[in-house]
Amino acid sequence: TNTMKRTFLRTLLLIVLLLLAVVLGQVIGEACTNISFLSWLSIPVQFGLEPTLINLHVIQLTFGIVVNFNVAQAIFLLVAIIAYSRIKIAD
Repeated sequence: TNTMKRTFLRTLLLIVLLLLAVVLGQVIGEACTNISFLSWLSIPVQFGLEPTLINLHVIQLTFGIVVNFNVAQAIFLLVAIIAYSRIKIAD
């Protein structure tokens, strides 16, 4: 049960760190938009699959996923992953 508890805590920690990184990165990126020497933090990056429609005459299916990030979020995600790898969970 100790191993299960540790695995659960590490998974929860990873989720919290990633969510925190995304939210803080968005806030800081938006806050730096009008600051000339920090405006590069708000440069948007978009990747994914644009929505595609498949019409089978009986049903219509739409598939797609698009992810929008800014530079600040990418930096914070990298920091969160590094922090996660260095955090030790005590017994």
